[in-house]
Amino acid sequence: MSRVPALLVLLLTTLSCVDAQNACSVRHDTSCVVAVRSFYASTSAFWFGTNFTTNCPPGTGGVLCTNPKPSGTSLLTRMLGNTTTDADGLSFVVNVTYTIAVPPDGSDRTYPGCGRIVDVPLTGPQTFSINTLDITAYTSFDLAQQPEVTWPAEANALYTVIWYDADPCFIHGLYVNVAGGRLDNGDTIVSYIEPGNPGHPIIPYVWIVFKQQRPLDAVSAKNIYDTLYSRGQWRVYVEDLVSQLELSTQTYGVSVAKVSLDEYTTVLFRDVKISNRCPGFYGHWLSNYIKQRGGLPSLPTPLNLSVSVDVSFTAPAITYTSCGIVLQESPVNITVDYRSRDLLRSVETRTSPRVSLVPVEIRDQPPSVTLRDKQYTLLMYDPTPELGQTDQSAYIHWMVVNIRGTDITSGDVVYNWLMPLSSRLNQLYLFALFEQRASISTTNAGSFGGTECHPFIDRRCKFRAGDFIRYNNLSLVGMRYLRVIPDTYRQYVAYAVAQFASMNQVCWGQETEHPPCLTSTGSSQAKPIGIIMTLLTVLASCLTSIN
Repeated sequence: MSRVPALLVLLLTTLSCVDAQNACSVRHDTSCVVAVRSFYASTSAFWFGTNFTTNCPPGTGGVLCTNPKPSGTSLLTRMLGNTTTDADGLSFVVNVTYTIAVPPDGSDRTYPGCGRIVDVPLTGPQTFSINTLDITAYTSFDLAQQPEVTWPAEANALYTVIWYDADPCFIHGLYVNVAGGRLDNGDTIVSYIEPGNPGHPIIPYVWIVFKQQRPLDAVSAKNIYDTLYSRGQWRVYVEDLVSQLELSTQTYGVSVAKVSLDEYTTVLFRDVKISNRCPGFYGHWLSNYIKQRGGLPSLPTPLNLSVSVDVSFTAPAITYTSCGIVLQESPVNITVDYRSRDLLRSVETRTSPRVSLVPVEIRDQPPSVTLRDKQYTLLMYDPTPELGQTDQSAYIHWMVVNIRGTDITSGDVVYNWLMPLSSRLNQLYLFALFEQRASISTTNAGSFGGTECHPFIDRRCKFRAGDFIRYNNLSLVGMRYLRVIPDTYRQYVAYAVAQFASMNQVCWGQETEHPPCLTSTGSSQAKPIGIIMTLLTVLASCLTSIN
């Protein structure tokens, strides 16, 4: 079936406003009910109907092609069983109104996404109602709070209300003995759980309301649910609840919310080890970012990634003297995934990072098992000089080849870790993971660097990343962007360790923007930076240390 790129296109083009008028746009009258019945009984409305065999041919695996109820090709049969031949029992449409929670200080909504903080500004009404017939698809983040749910109730009647994910057949909310046609009383068996989409184009979430034939004992209802949940290994079929709770299907109501993929759900599913759609989101974002900066000759476009490259830095406390100032730094423990909005300082990247690899499919087995038969190359390089150019002139900061599975330490190190050394803010530091087809010679891998580099970065400048990738027939599968702010520790390394320039040059604004490459005469290619920028950098680092 269509994979991540198509899903991202869908996500980015999802409508957030009410579509053209339909039978339920104004009120839930008879014509609305008739139209919803037709939609409810359609076998082509969602992926699990007539489209399933096309999207997921026999032998296709993975979470996106798992169908726990293949005989349920419509919402009608998926909810009430194959013996239900018509939707005549559907006699009213449930009113569902969501109110989006916003920060009390008036700031934009945010959440931790796939390697970044996702900004979610409120671009539409804060309160909105679900229209079953709209093509509008909502994100899980917008439906995170329990909505107001009402329906035309009979006097003195009690109802059971179910909030249901018709994809994996999972109960997201269950309430019994609800009176008055409003979901603010009764007995809660399962509290509201926000919807989620593991990667399908659209997932239908159904509010369905059944009239009870009698009051239900809440404890007994909970026992029935628990038994069905355990027996089905967390899947619960609505038809079984209807049967065991003796609910009436002669007259019931529904409302269907269509839910699209977003990073909020993606991270949620990844955390509970169901699936990992983060590579698609990150590849899409990074493709656009690189394109905006002119593109790179060494990388394909778009970046169709299938493995998350997660990076963490740890380091002990340190005291050092830079530009005549004694500075102290606390221990470092930073995961790049959720700090990419912030700027990491050079001192925080001074030690070799921990890198973990997480593939798309993680439900059935851990990454170490899923990827154990794979072989990888990991690069951390700075291709900034190549942006918008055709010449290859990157700086290589780390290279490990012949990595077996997820264990980075199993590989052969070609270049040891070298912390970012640029004095500029907008360097494009990239961790790039490539799948190998054959073993790579470390001697050959080290031959793609320039020969006229400063001794401290021997054969690391003018690295021909594109030639290296093509020569070894490597396929890009994962990437992580590292954003680093120059600080006083980088200045200390520049003059005291690397000796790119003198202390006066480094500390008073005459340092080169890049580690210098030597010319044929041995002189350095120097380009001064402003004294003011250097002073501001020193001041910012000092203030950080004091705080």
